[in-house]
Amino acid sequence: MAKLPARKNISAETTSKRIEEAEALRQSISESIENKTSNTIEVPIASISSPKFHDRRWHDKMAIVELSKSIEAVGLIYPVVLRRVGEGLERIIGYRRIEAYKILGKETIPAIILENVDDDMAILLMATENMQREDISVYDETLALIDYLKVAINETQEGIEKLLIRFKNHDAGSIQLNDEEKEKRLQMNEVLKKTGKIEISGLLNRLTMLSMHPLIKEALSASRLSFSNAQVLQKLSKNEVALKAVMSRVIDENMSKREAMKLIAEHKEGKVPSTGEGDMIAKWKSLSKISGKQISKLNKADQDKLMDYFKKIDEILKNQ
Repeated sequence: MAKLPARKNISAETTSKRIEEAEALRQSISESIENKTSNTIEVPIASISSPKFHDRRWHDKMAIVELSKSIEAVGLIYPVVLRRVGEGLERIIGYRRIEAYKILGKETIPAIILENVDDDMAILLMATENMQREDISVYDETLALIDYLKVAINETQEGIEKLLIRFKNHDAGSIQLNDEEKEKRLQMNEVLKKTGKIEISGLLNRLTMLSMHPLIKEALSASRLSFSNAQVLQKLSKNEVALKAVMSRVIDENMSKREAMKLIAEHKEGKVPSTGEGDMIAKWKSLSKISGKQISKLNKADQDKLMDYFKKIDEILKNQ
């Protein structure tokens, strides 16, 4: 991940101005798209580069496939947003739309190109857009909030994380904050309040996500795992085989935090089946929860497919 240059402290007034400028630009883009007044042009997908600063690492591939089907049926409603960087173009908003276009085999995509947008403004726009998404996961939202903070108060990624750790240790009573850190905390809390998402205390509770096992982060990013279950599963982070087996069951069986804790305890006692067996049992339990009401909503072709599967399972079991 590329890092921003060393930062200098800035005033709360400057912070507010940065946020207001980013929000005004985002609002202007949204209104021009909705009013069909945006200057949209077709841009070769191959000419679009990814942001050089933080970007989402994990993406729900099935969601992108579904988006491609929607675009194929009704077209692209919102163009992607790019900025001009030197002689090239860099994406600010629209990763999933670009990937969906690739699935459809398209070589160009409708885009709005912004001129004279610096790194800070690009990050603010990207973070703001991510936070506006209805389907954003708690993990991606946390990353977006940190991105938002580091630009709003003119800090580096490393600086923000260090400050958050210092705040958490202070709240635990283990250290004292100096005057500059106290001012930073107030400033960061005001910035977070403006997002309408969370306050500093809530962000501190999520801090552990940043150091979780990559498999857990991926599941969090895809909204397949709750934060409370992620905290529990992190106890298995040093045993990836066990983590995969237990996490698979926690997700497939939609376990509560208490159920997940019980499963981990059983694993430590050697009561959890091997990975393959555990996955099979978990999937069978998940399948058995399908209600008659759900089946009745399926079309006849899908009902027939389901019946064929059940017949094959029945035949296998009878031969045992």
